[in-house]
Amino acid sequence: MSSALTVLLAGEVVGTLERTRQNVLRLTYESDATSTGRTPVSLSLPLAARSWKGEPVERFLRALLPESTGALVAIERQHPGVDRHDPLSLLAAIGKDCPGAVQFCRPEEVESTIARVGTLEPQSDGQIEQRLAQLRIDEDASWTMPGEHWSLGGTQPKFALRRVEGEWFEAQGAQPTSHILKPGVHGMSSQALLEHLSMRAAAACGVDTARTEYLAVKSESAIAITRFDRRAERTTLVRLHQEDLCQALGLAEKYEEHGGPTASRLIRLLRERSTTAASARRNVDAFVDTLVFNTVIAAPDAHARNYAVLLDGDDVRLAPAFDISTSLAYDPPQRGRVLSMSIGGEIVADRIRREHWLRFADENRLDVERLLDVAGHVAETAPGAMLDALAEVDDWDGSASRLRERLKGPLRDLPRVTDAWAGTDGG
Repeated sequence: MSSALTVLLAGEVVGTLERTRQNVLRLTYESDATSTGRTPVSLSLPLAARSWKGEPVERFLRALLPESTGALVAIERQHPGVDRHDPLSLLAAIGKDCPGAVQFCRPEEVESTIARVGTLEPQSDGQIEQRLAQLRIDEDASWTMPGEHWSLGGTQPKFALRRVEGEWFEAQGAQPTSHILKPGVHGMSSQALLEHLSMRAAAACGVDTARTEYLAVKSESAIAITRFDRRAERTTLVRLHQEDLCQALGLAEKYEEHGGPTASRLIRLLRERSTTAASARRNVDAFVDTLVFNTVIAAPDAHARNYAVLLDGDDVRLAPAFDISTSLAYDPPQRGRVLSMSIGGEIVADRIRREHWLRFADENRLDVERLLDVAGHVAETAPGAMLDALAEVDDWDGSASRLRERLKGPLRDLPRVTDAWAGTDGG
């Protein structure tokens, strides 16, 4: 079991993370980290209290770490003495480059962590190809390599690299990463490419999205996402603080069907945490636009962990959209295309009608005409945007052509999605 860790935020010491004698995790803020205008580690761990312990701390930390058991076992195997069941122990090994601007290190490593001691190791196409192949083939493969100390959440296999002037580097020590590479979900053909197309289509529909590229690396391919929680400044990267909306609410479950947050709860969170009425409107509009897009394209994994906020002092801003991927290229389950969040009480995308949007707008004090206009714009724009993005892909292995055939019918039918929302009889 690890001893206490120092907590850094944006390169400054803000607190201590430790286990109490009662064997619960406790985060204690430094006194100067709680002054007016400072940024909290999480909206669920506000600065009003100097110390937080138990489930609120555990839930925030768990979301910084892989959910994949295989990935956790690999960390345990790679770092002797680490206990995969203990977030404190895991973050002692891989907490120097976490989602957002938060970092964790042992007290004796504070100076080197603030100074970003570490190297950028050049990565050849062959090395990247090998990492992608290993993640694609082996669900239990390690996400990190020796010398890397970054952490990412979620279940989908991925790894982080640094890109400098078009070249890829392994970020070792306390160096920040700039991009996330994902070969796709196991067992789902061309899923990484489908995510790239969905993200490009979202941007074309006016949704603020993280930038993505679809990479062909020798015999492997992947989606590469530019991190929105990093900003380039001169020759380095600045870490920007962010957290997902489950972290912001202090919740562990991400899917509404299993007790996770509803869209209405996330809208309330954004309104309550925004500093002005204008910023609340911007945050809610941006969230609703992304929610509508995910609903129209039947994205099955658009849960609360796949929405985030950027935190800067008292300012709370919805982060660019990420992890958007349609299910239209796959045969629908018998139940239909189930969403992560319901609309007006309906969680199956195929069954959503005008009455559900009207109810959703009424429950959340939204402009229903704007809501339906956005949905219509998405349904008309997304098909062409996806196919345009697909045409830009190097089809070296024929996967783009096969995906085009799978998408052709569902995308052709997509504008009809809004036909049932155009009437006034709720039918």
